Amino acid sequence: MPATGPVSMSVIWRVPADESHGIIGALQHLLPHTRAAPGCDGCQLTTELGDLAVIRYFEKWKTEADMQRQLRSERFAALAELMEQAAEVPIVEFVLPGKIRQLDYADEVRRLR
Repeated sequence: MPATGPVSMSVIWRVPADESHGIIGALQHLLPHTRAAPGCDGCQLTTELGDLAVIRYFEKWKTEADMQRQLRSERFAALAELMEQAAEVPIVEFVLPGKIRQLDYADEVRRLR
């Protein structure tokens, strides 16, 4: 059973500047859907543009169960596809009560539907 308490997910892309626009546009499209999702406690997108763009996407959830529901959603499937299409694999981190997990956590949650 998932623990209770605030949890979060962060994704950091480091991509060529010309690749950043598509990622940023897709994330901007996802933001309002994420913010409207039950249990969402905040969502933000920040960018640092240069020759290499750094894109940071962050979601905070009230409970692990709230985040797990989202990991099984079509919205997360679109985010996962965006991660897979990047020229370089992004850094993904899930902050859970008492531990930090990587992308394997999302795979595990999606398998345990």
